[in-house]
Amino acid sequence: MDSMRSINLEKFDGNNFRQWKFQIKCALKAKGIDISVPKPAGNNVEWTKNDGMAMFIITSSMDFKQITLIENCETAKEIMTKLESIYEQKSELCKMLIHEKFYQYKMSTNDSVAQHISKVESLAKQLKESGESISEMAVITKILGTLPHKYRSLRQAWMSLDPEQQTLVNLTARLLDEEASLQCEEEQETALLVAKKGWKNSPKQSELNRNASNSNQNKNSKHRFECYNCGKRGHFSRECRAPKKSKYRKPQQEGADLLAFNVETKFHEAEDNVWILDSGASAHMTYRKEFFVELLECNQKSLTLGNKQSVEVAGIGKVLIKRCVNGQWENSELHDVLYVPNLRRNLFSEGVIMRKSYIIIKKDSGAFIYKGNDLVMCATITENNLYELEIKAVVSDTCNLVQSDQNNIKMWHERLGHVNLKQIKSMSADNVVEGLKLNNSDKTDFVCEACAYGKQCRFPFHKSIRGELQPGDLVYSDVCGPMSHTSIQ
Repeated sequence: MDSMRSINLEKFDGNNFRQWKFQIKCALKAKGIDISVPKPAGNNVEWTKNDGMAMFIITSSMDFKQITLIENCETAKEIMTKLESIYEQKSELCKMLIHEKFYQYKMSTNDSVAQHISKVESLAKQLKESGESISEMAVITKILGTLPHKYRSLRQAWMSLDPEQQTLVNLTARLLDEEASLQCEEEQETALLVAKKGWKNSPKQSELNRNASNSNQNKNSKHRFECYNCGKRGHFSRECRAPKKSKYRKPQQEGADLLAFNVETKFHEAEDNVWILDSGASAHMTYRKEFFVELLECNQKSLTLGNKQSVEVAGIGKVLIKRCVNGQWENSELHDVLYVPNLRRNLFSEGVIMRKSYIIIKKDSGAFIYKGNDLVMCATITENNLYELEIKAVVSDTCNLVQSDQNNIKMWHERLGHVNLKQIKSMSADNVVEGLKLNNSDKTDFVCEACAYGKQCRFPFHKSIRGELQPGDLVYSDVCGPMSHTSIQ
């Protein structure tokens, strides 16, 4: 009796038959009872005792509503057979429903990797119990195919694994390790975000912002750019009206000590912030000065392009970038980046990162850069067979003022919404507006036509005075109308 009381099983309520059946199987096995043994001939006391114990274990772990279905059963074997016939139907409809559950299953955002694998294995087991055969490879494919996007690098690494090592046990171990690694990275990112709030107000960050602001003032000016098509300044090659040339050349210079492979092709305006993964570049380089947060100017180096053209290196410095990894943008830095004003594209050197123990894997779909087992950068292949990195330079958000030869108080009066002249002088003296510089010789007695019109007002209409003031005076009015004929007076 004490052994019976020690059994504490979850009650079967009609919805959890498969799990309940498994715990009944374990409980009977723990008691040493096998209900599949047929009843022997005659009166066998031992068999009757074991069968009664099995019936007690089964019925004591069932809801009363379910017990009504088995009240006519005489043995434990009959009870389980009847329950299996009700809740384990092996019909074609049941198979179809299980197949639908298996192939439509997707990992929930709240599930862990262990829960995800357990659910897929449970659905696969239901298929096997319904009479359908399913291979281990199909289960592995289902587990990998329903993982979130952040496990993309693990899926790619799994495809390159030896087929003999592609087992469910090995996959489970790898997924659990990857999950722990991702959780650790997320915790570090959270800590960095908290620390970043204090870093924004630090003296170093303020100095970087000032440098970025100064380098960004003339960003929108076209006068410092030279057209790659006709060679004239003042417009871009995409705006050039001259006939398009297949190749643009400049006089060669001697003494080149740097190399870069530069591909000439047509690019869109929006690709100014695109970085090309280049195997021939000896260093990272860009032609956009506003990308640099730290720049050391130098004019002693030259750069030789793939077409034997030599261009000057104007400086070297640091560039802040954002890189897209597993669908999320992360902050990073590029050091020792060359500033080459006459370069056509932003180049990312493969040799530089490979010397820093990074690994580059190139495929038909793109290129992937790893640091150990961690994916740090991705690149997509374009129609021109170039690898475009999923990174972009961070440019400081500052307002740029267009310089004008007529930088007088009248112009600023109109530009600032017709503010009074005294206020404009105060703003110039206090440096409230960047670029607002006034000369003492500016005339302040000009007449602003717009202000004159805006301050004018119309006199009110005079109140009409009626002549009929006394009783009995004749009043002229239209009773209806207006009429097309003159009224009779």
